This record gives sequence, C-alpha cells and structure tokens, in this order.
Amino acid sequence: MNEYLRLLLLFAAMFTYMFIGAGLFHALEPGWLPWEDEGGNVTDGVQNVTRAGNDTLYDFEPRSYMEAFYFCATVITTIGYGHIYPVTGAAKFFTAVFANFGIPAFFYILAIIGRKIANLVEVGEARFFSGVPGPYGRRTLTLILVELLGLFLFILIPAAIISNVEGWSYGDATWYLFVSVSTIGFGDLYGGYSESFFAFDAKFGIYAFCKFCYYIIALSWVATLWILLADVMPDTEAKPEASELVNSDEPADRQGELLPAQA
Repeated sequence: MNEYLRLLLLFAAMFTYMFIGAGLFHALEPGWLPWEDEGGNVTDGVQNVTRAGNDTLYDFEPRSYMEAFYFCATVITTIGYGHIYPVTGAAKFFTAVFANFGIPAFFYILAIIGRKIANLVEVGEARFFSGVPGPYGRRTLTLILVELLGLFLFILIPAAIISNVEGWSYGDATWYLFVSVSTIGFGDLYGGYSESFFAFDAKFGIYAFCKFCYYIIALSWVATLWILLADVMPDTEAKPEASELVNSDEPADRQGELLPAQA
C-alpha cells in the first residue's frame, strides 16, 4: 500500500475514533454547571454537572457535542487541561478505554509524520551544512534552526491569533500554547470559554476542531525534533536476547564457570 494512502487512512480512522468517542462521552455525561465565584457571580468556565453530586443541580444545561470533542482532544493528545473531566463511573471507564487505544494510535501517526519531515530536514542538512565539521556539529545546528522555526510558526504567530480571539494578553496566549504543545496542560488557561466563544455556540465547534488540527501539526514538529535528535545519538551496546541465552550451545561445563565456586 502506498505510504501516503496509508497515512490518509490512519487520519480517517483517527477522526472517526474521535467523533465516535465524543458522542459516547456526550451520552454518558451530557451536562454542565457554570462555576460561581465567592460572590456568586457566574464565570465563563464550565464544569461537569455531576461534580455537585447532590441536590445542587439547579443550573443543569446540556453539554454541546463539540465540547465533548474538545475533551477527547485533550485526552488523546495527553494535554489534559482538566477543565472537563469524567465524574461518573461509566464516563471514567470509557475515558480509560478511549485513552488506552487512542493515545498510542495518535502518537504512532505523529511518529510517521515526524519521520517524513525529519527525512526532508536531513536532506537539507546534507546539502547546506556539509561544511560544518562533524555529524554532531551539523545536527546541533539543524536542531537549533528547526527549534527556532517551530517556535516562530507554532508558538509566536499563533499566540497573536489566540490573544485576539480569547481576549488574553500576548504573554498569556504564548504561555497557553507552550503548555499545550509541550503537553504539560497546567489548566490555568484552556481556551474556548471567553466572551468571544461559548460551549454551545457554533463558533466553538469550529474553534475546537481547528485547535485539534493545530495540536496535530504542532506536535508533529515536536516529534520531528525528537527523531532528529535520536538519529544522531550513538547506539547502545548490543546485548544478547533472552532466547539466545536460553538456547546457548555452550557446553554445561563452560556455563558452570560463570557460577561461584562451591565452598
């Protein structure tokens, strides 16, 4: 099968998995409850309605499907902002199963994309940095340039867009994108719930989908950096496999030399 066709099919399978997962999570936990500060003022944030767990479910409203999709995106990328999380036992079980299969598949796709980009970068490295002495010198220079280019394309420029959309300062937007691309996901900022957007607005759905696409592209850049670094690292000393040790043809008396002498 053509490798690009295989990658296209993997993307189709991943998005199908995401849409089905969002539908299941939406069915298991369909509600939300506005947060209230100490003064009783409703904030822009949302949280799962079942967090109340008693008679305080007076503000119940249905959760949007795309908010559930946003939750699945934070799970499969391992960012996990924490602003949406499963509370019921069924939703927790579903999330565990969804993550168990989704996370390896997602990073497998990132590894494929990262390898293809790394191959192109290595071609450019051989062409333009041939005069740099030593493979480590060339690769160090390459990594620095790829890192700086990625910071510009995937952090600094998108931060200006996020700042305008969310109404945040440029510094906050940059911080938000850093914790997202690094998959740290502190949760102090998570996006999509400012005055410009609300979880049930059609714009939020488009925004959440675009953010997931951004995660794929930006994390592919991170995967490229890891692959470029791994390619130049020296191989560790090869060790015999366990099967080789078990099926060793050495005579018993020779193997016995490895044992400590009996007193």
